[in-house]
Amino acid sequence: MTVHRLIALLLASLSATAFAQTEPVDITQEPRHRLKFENEHVRFFDVQIEPGYEALNHWHRNDGVFVNISAAPTIAQDWNQEPVRRGARAIGETYFLDYAAKPKAHRVTNPGTTEYRVTDTEILSGCGTSAAAVEGPNQTLLVDNERVFVTRIILHPGEASELRAPCGMLISVSGGNITVEGPQGSESFAMQPAGFKWRKAKETVRLTNAGKTVFHAVDIRLK
Repeated sequence: MTVHRLIALLLASLSATAFAQTEPVDITQEPRHRLKFENEHVRFFDVQIEPGYEALNHWHRNDGVFVNISAAPTIAQDWNQEPVRRGARAIGETYFLDYAAKPKAHRVTNPGTTEYRVTDTEILSGCGTSAAAVEGPNQTLLVDNERVFVTRIILHPGEASELRAPCGMLISVSGGNITVEGPQGSESFAMQPAGFKWRKAKETVRLTNAGKTVFHAVDIRLK
């Protein structure tokens, strides 16, 4: 075998190794995508990307509802595509992506000076609709499709809203102290930004802001 042939084989081997190292991983293997909760209906990821961090290429294969918690510019790069620089998303910005029909691998880099934080609630299976798909008190409709009914909740101190059956995920944007009341009793607790509360109930429950500041949340009701 000639020297040129050996060099060609070595270069091919190095190239293949480099490619293998950048192959997309499962979302659960991307270090900044932290799986905080999982059941038969949803998986909840708290994504925190500090300044300068470049995420691994990773797959999104399930439909998801994303809620922006802290703002920072990002560079998004789909697998084998050119990177795209994006401005900072507004805190509380919420959107649905149909990754079940259109799986995507990508990576995100934070070129800014503040943390980029977003929650990803993957929708695995529905719960069956048992209540009218309408906004409750102090709610604004954000997304209404065949999989989810998503609203923004803004509660001043003492104000209340409703979390409808049959199941859903409440996500705190601002943080605060809340009380949830239902047929089984009441529960009071503090929520931090990106905090979450899963529910599965046959009846509507009442959500009250028990704190002294405005409570901002997003409610994802599964259909």
